[in-house]
This record gives sequence, C-alpha cells and structure tokens, in this order.
Amino acid sequence: MKTRYVFIVGLPRTGTKLMKNILENAQDVKCSVSPENFFLGRAIHPGIRYKMRKIGDMSDDANVRRFVDNMYAGKFFGKYWRRLKDGSLGVDKEVMLRRILDSDRSDKGIYAVLLQVHTEVTDNTILGDKTGPHLYHVPTLLEWFPEAKIVHTFRDPRAILASEHKRRYRFLNNKSIRKRFMTFPYKLLDPFLSLMVVLYITIAWLRAVKLHFEYKKRYPRNYYLSKFEDLVSDPEGRIRKLCEFLGIEFHSEMLNPEKVGSSFGPRGGTGFDKQALHRWKDYLKPWMNTWLLLWGKKFLRELGYVR
Repeated sequence: MKTRYVFIVGLPRTGTKLMKNILENAQDVKCSVSPENFFLGRAIHPGIRYKMRKIGDMSDDANVRRFVDNMYAGKFFGKYWRRLKDGSLGVDKEVMLRRILDSDRSDKGIYAVLLQVHTEVTDNTILGDKTGPHLYHVPTLLEWFPEAKIVHTFRDPRAILASEHKRRYRFLNNKSIRKRFMTFPYKLLDPFLSLMVVLYITIAWLRAVKLHFEYKKRYPRNYYLSKFEDLVSDPEGRIRKLCEFLGIEFHSEMLNPEKVGSSFGPRGGTGFDKQALHRWKDYLKPWMNTWLLLWGKKFLRELGYVR
C-alpha cells in the first residue's frame, strides 16, 4: 500500500521546511504538504482543536460557520491560517465551509479536510503537513491515519541553540520592535534571554530524544528519523533511504530543493547548504556548549554528535 499521508515533525531549526521542499520535488507522486496549522497543539499552547471545541459542538451548523469565520478572520496562529486569510492558499471560504459541513465533523474529519481542501486529490497524491510540534502528538496522528508515515527531523542541539539564539536576538534588535515593546533598557534583557533560550532548547531537545526512542520502538514501520547533518552531508544517499521508507521513487529533482533561509543567511537558489553544518560553531558561546554537553552528553554520544 502506498503512503497516503506523511507528517513532518521536529523541533524548530531542524530542517522541517527543507524536508517539505524535498518531498514536494518528488515526480512519481504529488506530495501536498501543508504549512504549519498547529491543529493538535504547540509546545506549550493548545491547538486549533481546542479552540474549535470552545466554539461549541461541530454537529451544530452554526458552530461550524463560526469556526470557519474565525479561520478567515486571522484568529489562529500559523502559516496555514495566514495564507488562508490572505488568499494565497487558494481556498474560498464557502468551499471550506461546505467541505467541513459535508465531513463527519469529528476532529479527525475536520483535520483531514484542512489537509485536502487546498489541493486536487488523486490516487497519486500524498497528503500531510509540516507542523513541528505535532511531534508530541504522533500517537494521535497514527491513530487517525494508521498507514501514515512520520518523518522526524533532528539536529545537534548546539546547532539548534545557536540558530534559535541568533534568530531571537535579530528579532529584538529590530528598532521598531524595541521602540514598541521595550520600556526599559534593552541590555537588561541580554542575560535573561540567553538563559531562557538555553533552557528551552535543552528541555525540548532531551524530550525529542526520548520521543525518538519511544516512537522508534513503538512504530517501527511508520517512523523515520532524519538527521539534518546526515541529509546535508550525503543528500542522495539519505533521500534514497527516505524514498524507500515512504514507498516512492527517487528522482534527481529531489536533490534540488529550494534553499531555506536561516538565522545565519538568507534563502536563495536550490540544493543543500553544507556551510550550515559548521557556521554555528563560531557563534555558540563556550558556556552554552559546556551546558549542553553536561546535560546531553549521553544522547549526543549515542546519536553520533560527540565521541
């Protein structure tokens, strides 16, 4: 049986967008991978499903209409909803309403509509989404779609930390942001921001590692770990293994995904940015490296990041 659903999950800065671009370059199938919708939830925030339930029972047509009104009013967080509102997703509001009204209106049924409504579905279509925090909801995804495939993007936590730290500082260095939100000296934030980012990445990465081992054991046919470093170092070899896992054919076009912008450089062109494997080393502060080695050395060694 060919894969009909594929879900890309993983921590921020681990290559989820890169993986989406690779899959959408497949030739023998049409991979339609939706942008982030956070339907099942985010790391510490409830998902769209929770907000839907607060509106009321979806068996009531009026509640469905309120839910769809909220979608197009921009009340939900995520790229999927921004594109829905600005029209770039290409889904008319009445079409969305009709599709949900015609579904069984269960959580699964409405989620499936969100994945299908923006593309033409044929027997040769693979559906899915790229919502990283759905990493924490893999059991639900596989309960709803038992034949689905989960692709977990993964990366050295030190690289994640460097990228996330730089991204947040770039955000705070934006003059308009500082003028609007900061009523006290910006420099006072510096040590607290660094500490919060380090703690967040440490906890999130250790949790992702534990989920990896859990899912690998529990779902051996449905779960695949894609390490960013391996993918960038050996694109063809790793993409061939990915295609084998998904049951699709490898094509050379998959070696030319659109390059994704990062904290260390803008997007542009196609292919794989091998400089991304090393740039973070010049940015990461020594104490951050020491901290992650202290808390994660066992898993870093087990996963091949340190000797």
